[in-house]
Amino acid sequence: MRLGPLLSIQTTPALLGLNINPGSMRLKQRQADLVLEQPQAVMRVQGPSGQLVIDNTTVHQELGIGSPLVSARQQAVVSVRVAQQGTARRAREGDRMMRQSQVIGTIAKETNYASAHVETNVGLLPRSGPEIAYVGEPNPRIDVVPQAPRLRAKPQGPLIDIGPTVVKAYLQQKGSVEIEYVGPREIWA
Repeated sequence: MRLGPLLSIQTTPALLGLNINPGSMRLKQRQADLVLEQPQAVMRVQGPSGQLVIDNTTVHQELGIGSPLVSARQQAVVSVRVAQQGTARRAREGDRMMRQSQVIGTIAKETNYASAHVETNVGLLPRSGPEIAYVGEPNPRIDVVPQAPRLRAKPQGPLIDIGPTVVKAYLQQKGSVEIEYVGPREIWA
């Protein structure tokens, strides 16, 4: 067997390096705009229609004056009588002035003296008061209808801040191939 020249081949691989600066991402979610409205409640107040009854019958009986209608009639009769008496008095005074001389001063004195004296009766105060009664509902009716709150939300978009990823490639080691002649070697068999 015969071999030819011998060669020595050595290879060194190339090495690539990568510098990677990772990117960044910041995400910020802003708060939504909220509007909350509370409408006023609907309130309805209904006042009851009652009736106030005042009975003065016992008071009028104690005073001896009767009912208001009877008292009005009696007062009308008394007023007519007083008017007639006043007319008669003035007629008498006129007759006196025609018959007597210097009588005007005397008439004036009599008239003033008669009106200066007033008689009162303290015993007319009643011993019992009127009977007062209220017929109807004493309390008003109140109806309240609450209104639901209204919420309006307006969402805000997120804020995104992105830092780019940076990749730098570099040659860490060059590749090489070395071929060396080692010489003839002959092998004879």
